[in-house]
Amino acid sequence: MTPLQEAAPGVPVSLAACHAAWLRARRGKRPSLSQLAFEARWLDRLQDLQAALRAGHWQPGRTVSFVVTHPKTREIHAPCFADRVVHHLLVERLEPLFEPVFIHDSFANRRGKGSHAAVQRLQAFMRARENMPPAGGGCFLQLDIHNFFNSIHRPTLYGLLCERLARAERRGDLPPAHALALRSLCHNLLVRRAAEQVRDARAAAAVPAHKRLRHAAPGCGLPVGNLTSQFFANVVLNPLDQFVKHTLKVRHYVRYVDDFVLLGESPEQLQQRQAEIEAFLHERLRLSLKDGSRLLPCASGIDFLGHVVFAHRRRVRPWVVRHGCARLQGWHQRCRAALRSHTLSAADFAQLQALLGSYWGHFAHADSVRLRRQLFARRPWLGELFDLAADGSLQAAAPALWQVRRHRRVRQILQPEGDWA
Repeated sequence: MTPLQEAAPGVPVSLAACHAAWLRARRGKRPSLSQLAFEARWLDRLQDLQAALRAGHWQPGRTVSFVVTHPKTREIHAPCFADRVVHHLLVERLEPLFEPVFIHDSFANRRGKGSHAAVQRLQAFMRARENMPPAGGGCFLQLDIHNFFNSIHRPTLYGLLCERLARAERRGDLPPAHALALRSLCHNLLVRRAAEQVRDARAAAAVPAHKRLRHAAPGCGLPVGNLTSQFFANVVLNPLDQFVKHTLKVRHYVRYVDDFVLLGESPEQLQQRQAEIEAFLHERLRLSLKDGSRLLPCASGIDFLGHVVFAHRRRVRPWVVRHGCARLQGWHQRCRAALRSHTLSAADFAQLQALLGSYWGHFAHADSVRLRRQLFARRPWLGELFDLAADGSLQAAAPALWQVRRHRRVRQILQPEGDWA
C-alpha cells in the first residue's frame, strides 16, 4: 500500500475553529461568487463543513482555472470558498510544526518574510562577501526548478508530512488524535486531483501543455493558487534547504519558492555545487533544474524578484519598468479624451491611482528616485493629476486620496458620476 492509498478518518474539529478559519479565509479578499454564496448562510455552511470533516466525508471540491499573463503566462486554480476555509484550518496547524525546521533563508509564504526581505538578505550576503576572498565579492549561481508545481511528486510530499507529524507525536508535541486528523486532511488534498472548471478555454489553450496541471505526470502536480500548495512548496523543498546548508555547507544561500541563489568563491566551486544539487533533487525529490542557470560575478548584479541587486544598491528590473510604462500608456490611450475634456470619472482616476500605487510601492524598495522623476517628466499628463515630492514619493493629502492639484479637472474627478452635488 502506497502512502496515498491509506484511508482517511474524520477530523475532530470544533465549530469555533471552523469560524476562525472562515475569518482568515475572507480577510483582505475581494468576495467571489463562491464566497458570497457561502456567506449568505455562513453559520449553516460552517456547521455543514464541520459535520463533513468530523464524519470523514470531506473531499476537495471543483476548482476554477483561469490564466494570468503577468509576470508570465500561467494557470491559476481557484478553490471553492469552503475549501479555502479547510486550507486555513490545515495550514494554521501545520505551520507551528514545520517553522522550527525551516531554515531562516527561505522567504516565500512565511510570516515575517516575503520577497523584499529575501532581496534584503541577498544584498546583505553580497556585502559580507566583499570582505572575504577573492577580491570583488566572488560569484553567484542562480537556479530554478523546472515546472515546479506541476512536477511535485505528491507521494513524496505526503511522506515528508507524515514523517514530521510522526516525530511531533513521538515527542509529545502533538496528541495522537490531532496527528491523525492532520494526516487525514493532507491525505484528502493529495490523494487525487480535484475536478477542474476552465473559465476561458481560449486563454487556457495559450498556456503550454506542460504548464497545465491536467497534463502533469501521474501522482504529480499541485494547483497554483491554493494556500496549501504554497505551504507544501516549502515542505517539499525543505530537504533541499537542509542539504545545501548542512551538507554542502553553503553559507550564503537564499530561496524564494523554487528560485534560489548561492554565493561562492569561484565558478568552479559553484559548478560543483550545481551538479550535487541536481543529483539530490533527482534522487530525493524527483525534481530537476531548469535549463539556463546563471553563473556570473556578483559585481554584475543579480536579477532576483523584480530587482537587480548589487552589494550597495538596487535597481528596478528593466522588465518591470517596461511593463509599468505599457500599462500607463494603455490607461492614457483609453482616457485621453476624458483628460482633454476635463470629464475624467472617479472610477478611471481610482484605477490610475491603484496602478501608480502598486508600482510606486515596488519602486520604493530600490534606488529609483531618478526613475520615478523620469516617468513623470516623460508623461506631462501625470503632473496635471498628481504632485511628485522631491524624494520621488506621492504624498497623501487625505487618508483616501493622494494630493492632487486643485483645479476644475480635479473637481470632476472627485465627484462620482450620479452622486448629488
